[in-house]
Amino acid sequence: MATRVQVSRDRTIRFVLWSFVAVSLALTYFCFHPFLWKNDIRQSAGATITLDSVSDFLIVVDYSTFVESPKSFAEMSFSLAWLNTLQQEIGPVTHIDAGSFESKDLSRFRCVILTQSASGHDAWAPKLRTFLDRGGTLVLEMPGGAIRAIASADGKGGLRAAQNITYAAGLDESFSTALSSLDLSNLTQVVGSAGPLDDATTYMTIDGVPVIYAKPYATGHVVTVDFNYGMLLTALQQGRPLDDFSLRNFRDSSALETSDLSLPQGVMTEVPLADLLERFLFYGVLDDLFPVVGFWPFFDGMDGAVIVTHRENGMGDKAIWMPEYEATFRATSTLFVRSPMALTSLGLSRLQQYQTDVGLAFDLRTTGAGGEPVAGLPFAPVWQRLTLWEQAMGMKALLGDVLPLISSQSIDGYWGEHYTNPFRQLSAAGFRADASYRAPLDAPGYAFGTGMPFMPIDTNGKVFNILEFPIVFPVLRTEEDLARFGQFLEASSRMHHVCIGITFDTDFFQIDPSIEAFGVWQSAYRLSSQFRHWVTGLVPFLRFSRARFNAELHSRLTDWNVNNRRSQVLRLETLAPETGIYLAIPKTIGAKTFVEARRGIHRVREDALLTEVLSARTVSVFGFDRVLLPLSKGFNAIDVIYD
Repeated sequence: MATRVQVSRDRTIRFVLWSFVAVSLALTYFCFHPFLWKNDIRQSAGATITLDSVSDFLIVVDYSTFVESPKSFAEMSFSLAWLNTLQQEIGPVTHIDAGSFESKDLSRFRCVILTQSASGHDAWAPKLRTFLDRGGTLVLEMPGGAIRAIASADGKGGLRAAQNITYAAGLDESFSTALSSLDLSNLTQVVGSAGPLDDATTYMTIDGVPVIYAKPYATGHVVTVDFNYGMLLTALQQGRPLDDFSLRNFRDSSALETSDLSLPQGVMTEVPLADLLERFLFYGVLDDLFPVVGFWPFFDGMDGAVIVTHRENGMGDKAIWMPEYEATFRATSTLFVRSPMALTSLGLSRLQQYQTDVGLAFDLRTTGAGGEPVAGLPFAPVWQRLTLWEQAMGMKALLGDVLPLISSQSIDGYWGEHYTNPFRQLSAAGFRADASYRAPLDAPGYAFGTGMPFMPIDTNGKVFNILEFPIVFPVLRTEEDLARFGQFLEASSRMHHVCIGITFDTDFFQIDPSIEAFGVWQSAYRLSSQFRHWVTGLVPFLRFSRARFNAELHSRLTDWNVNNRRSQVLRLETLAPETGIYLAIPKTIGAKTFVEARRGIHRVREDALLTEVLSARTVSVFGFDRVLLPLSKGFNAIDVIYD
């Protein structure tokens, strides 16, 4: 009996010991490979927006036609892409929903744009004809019904798939080649017609079909855009997901990155195609019909901007050496820091002194960084997965009132499986500027077709109040990289006039010490200055852009007798909320050429020219000549003389 009891006791002891060993091994394994407890993700969908600015331009959309949950990318409403174009090229714009159109006074506008969502309201036809009778310019995107009958082709060919842009009037051959190289399959749709209109001027064709053409109407003009312009612009800037809004990996990696949304391989990424398309429409088409006046997109009339970003990579205060150097020549940048951050309060005060923007390097991955142990211990078997909102709130608590947290960047460009869910998380966390979109590491360039920041569109067709800054050069370390960067700067200074986003790792000396990389880093700033580019971070550019959007601008053209010669005078009234804002005006109007611009506080008489002659500078934007005029902060009355 005693033997049986001893055997049973030994078995119990062995069971307890082996169980302890098994539990210890399991705990050890999960401490190094913890189980991630996922928290609920906070999201905020794209929202409607209205703008009532003093502007020459009015955009009309019809939110009632938007599909809240479309089944495919092609079913989205892309009308708000026009807002991106207008704000980039003009600055202030009035934007209304279709429900407000009947009561809107059109006499204060020179150009009215009916997007695809709003171009089928037959009852608006009389009001639009009155606007044209007064000399206005009407832009119609894929119009229908009575609106189409005003001055557009019959459209009897219906919607058809698009292949290539086959003609763009007035474009340099290199730019025409760049546009024609773009495969439009799944990027837009074209309206076919039985034939072109009489007396219409064709500016662009796709597959031989006129898709941008203008026809005189009374004393005004009607411009028809017979393809889904908004869809094409969104696909170029924001990327083209699969039809179900998921992403497909195009690289030898399991992670889905923003580069998986970029233009397909083989496209000329040396040319920002989205910017080329926008500026062709405004300077190659609309400016041919009436003087297009807008605010130049860069501070102090610079030829472009270099958006500098750094990755802190856990270095803490040691990462400040790059912003410290930039401050010696009044440049600024953005430093992206992970949460929880290693920066001290002293380091934060130094960054504030250098006017460096601190942004969140957020992590959307389900494994790896971005979590913390549930028990608060350095080793624990269960970690909670920190959502983007929780990472942001943790960072804001550490920053306090020292620095605002409004800029962000995804670690390693990771984006997840859905087209716009990351934007929804960024919107919920209150971010206003993001730099997650980046070109592939081995193929720098305008992978998203643009150097200019843009507002993303949600799948519901509405916009996020976020500016997305594409990173053109995610790696800049070798002399070969520097030479390519110099080529992009030269092209931007001479004709593209865009932002070039670049990234430097602050810890590159720790990872791979390289004198070549150090020299390239310093030379990048020298080249940027040489080619008249504003070296800055996300937040300063965002603030300047917001000032442009909130400015006021009104123009009108009149005949004038100057020195016994009949000239034309473009009369401008602007309100510039900040210093460093410039106007961009046409160099020629018809057969007349820019002579001079005069500014004054108030006009003594309606027929009196103003006194102060402004210093003007001519720039070429994709071959279209513009004249830049400096503005003073506050109200500016300007007379521009053409002879």
